[in-house]
Amino acid sequence: MLEILLENQRILVLETAALVVALGVLIGYILKKSINKAIDIFILKRLFKKDLSVYETSSIMNKILTEIIQWSIILLSVHYALIMIKFDLFSNILSLITIELPKIIVFVFIIFVGILLSKISANWIKSKNIKNKEEISIIAEFVITAAFILTSLEYIGLIATALLELYKVLLYVLAALIIILIVKPEWILHKNKS
Repeated sequence: MLEILLENQRILVLETAALVVALGVLIGYILKKSINKAIDIFILKRLFKKDLSVYETSSIMNKILTEIIQWSIILLSVHYALIMIKFDLFSNILSLITIELPKIIVFVFIIFVGILLSKISANWIKSKNIKNKEEISIIAEFVITAAFILTSLEYIGLIATALLELYKVLLYVLAALIIILIVKPEWILHKNKS
């Protein structure tokens, strides 16, 4: 009788663990789709009505971000299911992953925001009536994206002092190039005179 009760309890624990994983997959998928649609409809399509290339880049970043959210939820549910059935081999590995998961999500989000802001600023520069706006917008896009990538690397704990110093040098060079492009563009741009 005791063996039957223990066996029934094991089956119940396995069923509960399977249910936790199934719910994790379902909730992850629903959140991925709803967050993806919400960001696409309420933010991206409103911000980038005119520029299709910026919309496509932002849409790809949106998909990556929502995939990370979905798989984070799935990993958490698998982790808890493994804890429930006392399967320690993968549980320890998933425990380490789930501890670092918030950092990974914030890391990707910082890069996402950086790319988004760099595209917005590049489009804003292109819309202005200034000389060499294409070149200046490319430089601005690079500088903003690099700043956000360095910020995200620092956030996850990568000591990027050498990269930061290199970035500062690049900023000085790029600032000088922008000034030259505005004041004396013929020094840099060689246009054919026919």
